[in-house]
Amino acid sequence: MTTVVLLIFCLWFLLSAILQLKSGSLALTTALRTRDVFSLLPNWSFFAPQPGTFDYHLLFRDGDDPNALGKWHEIPLADSRTFWGAIWNPQKRNKKALSDAVRALTQAVKSSSLAAVQLTIPYLATLNYVSSLPRQSATRYTQFMIMRSEGFYLSEDPQFVFRSYVHRR
Repeated sequence: MTTVVLLIFCLWFLLSAILQLKSGSLALTTALRTRDVFSLLPNWSFFAPQPGTFDYHLLFRDGDDPNALGKWHEIPLADSRTFWGAIWNPQKRNKKALSDAVRALTQAVKSSSLAAVQLTIPYLATLNYVSSLPRQSATRYTQFMIMRSEGFYLSEDPQFVFRSYVHRR
């Protein structure tokens, strides 16, 4: 009896592990899901329809001439995690709002032209945030860009996603 229970748990673990692999066969995954009548095989996406697989990077540059802007500077979309951050983190909502705006902007870019995208709330919110950042010198123009990288360990360079128009500050 113990051997049967152990075999059942081993099979359950194996099937659960197979379903978590993204490189698995779609036919096998579909077959397992359709036969899982009691939903015993978990899907570890934790409340998300699709787990986040990309990290986005928000960059900006400034200048006095719209045709000759300076070098790019990155704006961190997440703070480093600390023990006290779990208890007291008043900037978390601001960073989350900025991160959500950047993600929504990347989705809008996929389905609209640049002229239409610049009228969306994510674009305007991101532009407002970038324009309101304190600068070391008074500049008249600014531009922002979004890049995308895959995960924590950067095996490849970030990929270009979107670059805004040049705007007056």
